[in-house]
Amino acid sequence: MGRPVGIKTVAAAAGVSTTTVSHALNGKGRISEETRRHVREVAERLGYQPSAMARGLAGGRTGMLAVVISGTEDFSLQVGDFDYFLQLMNGAASAALQRGFSLTMLQTDGDMQVLDGLPLDGAIVIDPVAGDQIVERLTARKVPVVTTGRVIDGPPEACWVDNDHVAGTRDVLDHLAAAGATRVALIAPPPLSSYAFDARNAYVDWCSERGQAPVIAELTGHMSEGAAFAAAMELLESPDPPDGIYATLDRLALGALLAAEARGVDVPHDLRIAGCTDSEAARQARPTLTALSLDPDRLGREALELLLTLIEDDEPAERHALIPALVIPRASTVAEPGRPAPRPRATT
Repeated sequence: MGRPVGIKTVAAAAGVSTTTVSHALNGKGRISEETRRHVREVAERLGYQPSAMARGLAGGRTGMLAVVISGTEDFSLQVGDFDYFLQLMNGAASAALQRGFSLTMLQTDGDMQVLDGLPLDGAIVIDPVAGDQIVERLTARKVPVVTTGRVIDGPPEACWVDNDHVAGTRDVLDHLAAAGATRVALIAPPPLSSYAFDARNAYVDWCSERGQAPVIAELTGHMSEGAAFAAAMELLESPDPPDGIYATLDRLALGALLAAEARGVDVPHDLRIAGCTDSEAARQARPTLTALSLDPDRLGREALELLLTLIEDDEPAERHALIPALVIPRASTVAEPGRPAPRPRATT
């Protein structure tokens, strides 16, 4: 493959200066339409592709985009903790590369000043919390922002891409009930981000419709298997233990699986467990873990495209996008071949 055609090559072939080529291709400068058309025809014939960085610098831009994970002291997530974040970033990074932009991952660790010195053209904030300081700080700098998940009670003009967690949660709960669960518990972080808020509300409504009192184990701090293990052990040791658990993060569901194993509870015959989101760890668990797939790669790509629309000062056709979630049944709720199907717990 030959070297990319540069602006000097176009200028030489067109018989004009590099400044004229730049003005012709960027729609600037005082040159005739005939010259502008001639330069563009030559550039197209030679296969010239201006770099996004060069275009950005000409327009006062840097070509730098950021992805930031939000959180609070009571609810923290790290990019390496969940496949979801890595898949979302891969989707966004791939879309950015195709458009000629550089995408960097930022971890503020509570230090908002990290954001102030970076010459960002735009940012994607993952799972913003209510009154999100990262979003507010970037918006105050007039940096275009798209969030994956909405800011609860945020302004209607805010741009976000999200899953329908109300519908997805109900689908998971219906699946657990169809698998034989009669008392389903929820393991989740506090309802500070929209996905946790929507999942909790959907769960409470679902329980109300079935006459079941909600059983919610709310975790704070770092979301880990260990925290979920302790919460699930407490649930399973209670006088009326659940026979179904939905955990709103895959690592929390994996912690529940470990608790069931420690207690000698058969999964899925005595306890059905499902988690959100899908991951390699969920697929490799024993038993394999039923999951609500959120298609994070698509979330990342769509968030990036929406962000670039804002950067180009275009009004997006839609400021909000909802991506459907899909329940993937596995052995933690559905009996493996050769084993009898789970039976609902006897009620008195």
